[in-house]
Amino acid sequence: MIRTIVAIVGVVLGLVGCAAPQYIPLSQDNAAKIKKVNVRSVVVQDEVIAKADPSMVSAAMGGGLIPALIDASITRARQERLQTAMEVFYATVEDYDFRADYWPQLTRLLQESYPLKVVKITTTPRTLSFKERQQIAPNLQPEEAYLLLLTDYYLSTDLRSLNVSTVANLWVKGQESPVYKNRMTYQSKALSVDGEQAAKAWATDNGKPFYDKLKEGIRETLAMLSLDAKPSMPVQTKQEQMNVNYNFGQGVPASRHSVQGTLIEKRGDRYIIRDAAGQLYSLLP
Repeated sequence: MIRTIVAIVGVVLGLVGCAAPQYIPLSQDNAAKIKKVNVRSVVVQDEVIAKADPSMVSAAMGGGLIPALIDASITRARQERLQTAMEVFYATVEDYDFRADYWPQLTRLLQESYPLKVVKITTTPRTLSFKERQQIAPNLQPEEAYLLLLTDYYLSTDLRSLNVSTVANLWVKGQESPVYKNRMTYQSKALSVDGEQAAKAWATDNGKPFYDKLKEGIRETLAMLSLDAKPSMPVQTKQEQMNVNYNFGQGVPASRHSVQGTLIEKRGDRYIIRDAAGQLYSLLP
């Protein structure tokens, strides 16, 4: 494993995570036009990411080169400390292949229970460039759609929670922008310890706690993917609003510990909620 690359990827994913995609529900009109869907599932990561909280000196000082350099130095030092704490964990789960678990389950869901008819599934570690995305809609046939899924998995900055997240974009013929877009995020129950002790806890029993939560995360994100692909319907009754526990990691005010949203479905002990921005979460109360 190349730790420097992992750290860089962690920073990139952190930036992506902060800029949540705009939610675009799939309308009944657009769903009715779709007779077949081609799917591209992208999983770039070779291993779980542990992301350090980025320094915010530049933001506090109004920007500038010197504050930006300070931010870069502080963030790099934080990431190096985090990676050191993760060494025992990485040694335990080094041979784990997330893609080998995720893609067969995704393929089964898309073929058996996805609301739209899927005719082709491409699984790859390579994402699409901006230019390639621009060519998707023009190259589609009438009644054909293209679904791009970008999935990542990472530990919270305090190492207490495992997150699995998928961003979905759906294009149809004649529409330059996606007609459906959203993010689905699963988070495990937070461990009672953090930092190096949390890393060791994930690695116990040859990594079983980590593997078990990853498998649960895969199931939950796939359930949300299928649920969210159903054409949006007018709301007939008042929907239940609730606050559900969410671990935002280190450096977050203690008062910020939950996500508020509309209850969409209850799955066992977990709640699937839609926040004000439209994103879906699978969380424990």
